[in-house]
Amino acid sequence: METFGWLLMATVLQILFCFDTTYCFVAMIPVLNKVVSKFDDRLINISYVFEHPESITNQSLSYEAHVLRELKDMKMTVAYYVVSSESMNRLLQRTVDVCSYVKRPNSDRLVKVLYDHMARNNRLPSVCPIPARERFYIRDLRPAAITIPGFLPENNFIFDTSFHTGALLQPLFQLRYHGRLMRIINGNIFPTVQPQPSKRPKPPMSDK
Repeated sequence: METFGWLLMATVLQILFCFDTTYCFVAMIPVLNKVVSKFDDRLINISYVFEHPESITNQSLSYEAHVLRELKDMKMTVAYYVVSSESMNRLLQRTVDVCSYVKRPNSDRLVKVLYDHMARNNRLPSVCPIPARERFYIRDLRPAAITIPGFLPENNFIFDTSFHTGALLQPLFQLRYHGRLMRIINGNIFPTVQPQPSKRPKPPMSDK
């Protein structure tokens, strides 16, 4: 009942604040509570720093990747799971051929928007095959600055990114983000669902 009361109050306040949509700004931001990485250290080394994890709007992530062997091809799969105390459901999944995109950047508009955003002031793969001893980095990536599609529910989530290489799609590395979506209205943060452990098995991490 207490949770329902908070949600009801948040809804009422939203209506009061947004009676004139001209002056109403509503956004959803991801707030992370854990990042998990796994990689094949024969092929690549991955390191990351998760800064200000206790913050809501100032969290940031920085990554370094050192390629140890030539990667002739690579596929990326992203999946988004909605998590509650009783279930975990995959809402989205998409696979992208990274080398095909690098060779023809205009072939996928959605990936191009994301790639161009990530590439600013960072170093990402720009040729394929990817030579050995190459180093890539992403610095100061702020989750709160990422635009969230409006159809995603305000709930706990797992966002999974996994990369595979070779004809047999050998697991290369995987990054998994645990967190929740929070609603911001005119700069004010509203109550949301708190992280709850799922009773169902989590999606398996790729084998090393």
